[in-house]
Amino acid sequence: MHVELKKQIKMLSIYTPTNQIKTIEEWIATEERLHELLHIEPCEDIATIENNQSQISIAVEEKGFKVMLDWNNIIPPYLFLEPLELEKNNFLAFVFGLLGNLEKTWHYTQNLPETRKEWDTFARILNNYPIDFQYIQDAEKNTYRQLHNLAIAYHYGYADSETGMVEAQKYYQKAIQTAPNSNQKAFTAKQYLSLLLDTEQLEAAEDLIATILAWLPKQSEAFFSVQYIQVQLLMQKLTIPYDSALWEKLKPLLWDTLQYYEKKEKWTEAGLLLIDATWIANLEDSFSEALGYINKAIQYLNDPSTIFLQANALVRKAVLLYTWSKNGNPQFYRSALETFQSALKIFTKEDSPEMFAEIHHHLGIIYSEMPDENKKRSVWAALSASSFKEALSYFDKQNFPIEYATICNNYANAMTLYPPMKKADNYAKALELYEEVLKIREAQYFPHERMLTLLNFLEASWHVSNEEPFNEERYADMWQKAQEIKQLTEEETFIEEANKHIEALVKLKSIIS
Repeated sequence: MHVELKKQIKMLSIYTPTNQIKTIEEWIATEERLHELLHIEPCEDIATIENNQSQISIAVEEKGFKVMLDWNNIIPPYLFLEPLELEKNNFLAFVFGLLGNLEKTWHYTQNLPETRKEWDTFARILNNYPIDFQYIQDAEKNTYRQLHNLAIAYHYGYADSETGMVEAQKYYQKAIQTAPNSNQKAFTAKQYLSLLLDTEQLEAAEDLIATILAWLPKQSEAFFSVQYIQVQLLMQKLTIPYDSALWEKLKPLLWDTLQYYEKKEKWTEAGLLLIDATWIANLEDSFSEALGYINKAIQYLNDPSTIFLQANALVRKAVLLYTWSKNGNPQFYRSALETFQSALKIFTKEDSPEMFAEIHHHLGIIYSEMPDENKKRSVWAALSASSFKEALSYFDKQNFPIEYATICNNYANAMTLYPPMKKADNYAKALELYEEVLKIREAQYFPHERMLTLLNFLEASWHVSNEEPFNEERYADMWQKAQEIKQLTEEETFIEEANKHIEALVKLKSIIS
């Protein structure tokens, strides 16, 4: 059996009393070049570094050793037994396991059945394999470690199950109550926070964060790992209309956490925070500031282990450039296009079909709006249509009706911008797509979206070529849709738009009569 950690650990720290260093070094020397992946540091008091280690760490003590708490989400937050027997095979099994080489761990645990069971459970959680709950329950009864690990097993093993989330929440609460010290209590609470955020229990999460931060030493790695979650929580709560008090609370927390991670050279966390900073700067209409943040984020995430995070940052940058191109800066269209294309080198159709389709959705819009001389507009229109079709090949009507409607609506909008065709009517094709959208955007569930689509439909309808002087059926359809708009909204702007169409229809009828 060979399983590798999803996030490879580049360096493992070992803290050990001075009198144990020679023994530890002799054990390590039995494996060729293993010392290159280890940092051994003399330490007589583990408590001095417990909240501040940035790497995965092993702490050696007189009566054994333990895996120190991982505040940086490098490995699954499974708690191993403490203390572990300080014996060569057992020690090397843990060293290799934490470095991500579980094949070596199986080798060293051939005669250590309990250690092997521990690592088998860890590997199952890591790789989303079926978990042996009976082993966790039989290992200990109602201890902090057992309750914590049961919470983790349900959380990781049954993430899509309502029952699993209920069980995880129950065991998280019990583990927090049972934890022998504030450090372990905070560690379990941090894992519980991720569940609360995932299930959108934001008020409970906010209360828990305040409690945890009061337990932890200020300016410690543990403190900032929880403050990082606090930033994510506030970002999640920041919705339209924006709460100014929440806004003012978020910004200093984000900058404080970002500066800490930059100082510690923790580029992944810093890069993700910079993406958040980009969003805030964009909301404040600080384009150059937002562009600087997202470029820095892309630079920080330039590592094979974070390649997909970097691709997400590229998509954010492309959306930012497109937004600003729409706001009177057409020079950014090509930059947005090129940035989306860079992201497609990572989000391929084979490996990331959903993101591949979503990017093509954006490309379809950009190609249709791309400012250029008339003789090149047909080329852009062909590329736009191709991208929309690529997006719809994934976001089909049966499996993704909401996304399908959004893409069809934007495809129809794009068609009204394409140059005229000799053998077809772009506006007529757009009406067909709008009709598809209206079948999904029912008034009962999507009144605002339906109203916007109806307005788009009416606008396009005036441009459709009619074979007859007057199309009575289309006239009746337009009249009905204009009247429906007034029933769907109370906003004066949209009602005025509907009335303009009604007045134009009345005038047309008068002329025909």
